[in-house]
Amino acid sequence: MNKKNAVAPLAVGLSLTLILAACSGNGNGGTGNASGANAGTKNGNAASETAVQLDPNAEPPQDPYGKYDPPITVTTVHTNNEVATNLKKPDTLESNIYTRTWAEKLGIDLKFNWTSPGAQGEEKMNLMIASGDLPDFFYVSPSQFERLASTGQLADLTQALQDYGSTYMKKYLTGDYAGLLEGVTKNGKVYGIPNGQTYHDSGFMLWMRSDNVEKAGLTLPKTVDDLDKILSAFKNNDYDNGGGEKYPIALADANIASNFWGIGDAFFNMFHAYPNIWVKNGKGELEDGMFGPEHRENTRKALLKLQDYYKKGYINPDFATFDDTKYNESIVNNQSGVVFGGLWDAWWPLNLNLDKHPDNKWLPVAIPSADGEQAKSSVTAATVLGISVARKGVEHPEALVKMENLYHDLNNNPETMQFGKYNTDPKDNSGIFLAYPMPVYNPSFNYEAFQVVSNAFKTGKADGMPESDKLFYDQAKAYADKNDKAGFPSYLSYTDQGSLAVVDGYIKNKAFQMNEYTAMPTQEMIDNAPIIKKAYDVMFLNVVKGGDIGQYDDFLKQYDAIYMSAVYSGVNKWFEAKNKESIQSWFDSK
Repeated sequence: MNKKNAVAPLAVGLSLTLILAACSGNGNGGTGNASGANAGTKNGNAASETAVQLDPNAEPPQDPYGKYDPPITVTTVHTNNEVATNLKKPDTLESNIYTRTWAEKLGIDLKFNWTSPGAQGEEKMNLMIASGDLPDFFYVSPSQFERLASTGQLADLTQALQDYGSTYMKKYLTGDYAGLLEGVTKNGKVYGIPNGQTYHDSGFMLWMRSDNVEKAGLTLPKTVDDLDKILSAFKNNDYDNGGGEKYPIALADANIASNFWGIGDAFFNMFHAYPNIWVKNGKGELEDGMFGPEHRENTRKALLKLQDYYKKGYINPDFATFDDTKYNESIVNNQSGVVFGGLWDAWWPLNLNLDKHPDNKWLPVAIPSADGEQAKSSVTAATVLGISVARKGVEHPEALVKMENLYHDLNNNPETMQFGKYNTDPKDNSGIFLAYPMPVYNPSFNYEAFQVVSNAFKTGKADGMPESDKLFYDQAKAYADKNDKAGFPSYLSYTDQGSLAVVDGYIKNKAFQMNEYTAMPTQEMIDNAPIIKKAYDVMFLNVVKGGDIGQYDDFLKQYDAIYMSAVYSGVNKWFEAKNKESIQSWFDSK
């Protein structure tokens, strides 16, 4: 089902990750979504561009839902036409509840210049951009947005957004969310409507078989020492009647993604190493949170611990040959009960375990600390996942703003949403929303849903909930009361036992390590990141399988000579130009 903004388990930073994803053309994989672009914070700290100022409390001077009479025709494209299978007959991608509503409410006839299967969507979009034959409105990735903006192909939406943007839309483009608008702003002008997420809907964590932890007479871990005891118990005892956890840690490295450093980010976070983000060091400079001078020894400790786990048999010796399918199999078949993952593992792949073992219990756990110092999850304050744009010269640029206003109201706004009608079918969880090609979501939708659903569990009062939250509540309640596995993901997301409760703890305890770099990648990053990632992958496998840790020192020499020497100067000049304003300091002071 659609978890609104959760298009991937996590959003990642613009360290090596986005660069490598751009080079490989792989927008998803491992523990995050590498197609996203970082944005700044509520007051423009380290933002790439100061955006136009919007007042979220002011009613727009023009009707944000004004209907065109006579109607207008708007062209667009759709890059994933297989989603038509989610629609109830006789609806099609070209004629469905969205096209009918847009015509009825806004006087907009939506027409598709082309549609394509998902596997071909990115290539076809890139070819269209290269040709210059653009539709009126369309949805692009951050890298595609940069290409279009730099070549002057996009309409300036600044005035249209100021005049027609609804108060609900402006709420999520200002304050904590201003970084999203800054991410689509060039030279003070807005060139798109961002769809993104914030730290409210992000976070790394551990997932583990809590029922087996209880059988071992242990408690969920707060330290790495606690985790070590659990792993030993899982390895040396059969808590599943013949299906014991042969290799407690789920791990697979045959298809290492560009943003995946061999094991989930939560593992490195235990040792205060932060993959895929830039952090401010003791000198007041930015450095890579994993390999920078002040963090590389933390990464060494993490590698040595993983090597120790491998020696003790906590990891399958064939993990280097395992792909995602094998990874899932280890979880489904009760072979592994500890997962270094993110926010949405209950939706996939942990839910698959319940298909075979419906009585198993899983819980998310905040990142344990290796040394008594608070462990933090690496995160990006605001991440632009995609942008709805208008071609330069379009006759009615304000129509895009009206369309996005209405989409917000039907899918996100708790006072107006018709979630079961426009978003997710409550009977079969099919994604009706996928018919619309230009989504825009409340970037803290899931965190807000957690607050509502968890409170309903505490008080026993579920009246007056937004339609989407009531769906999550009913599913979670069915799991809690009847062990209905269909409600397992919602229960492990939106209640006090769920992943968003872990995120809530990170926010309240200031346990997020924020990404300080919010600009697009430099050419030096693009040129050198793939070389470093390849060297790391070879070193990682060798060291984890028992090789001399000196191989890590050899890797660091390569990193310093190839990447650090080429990239760090430019990053810190950018930081100096932003007055070294720290997103971490902003977050810690909230």
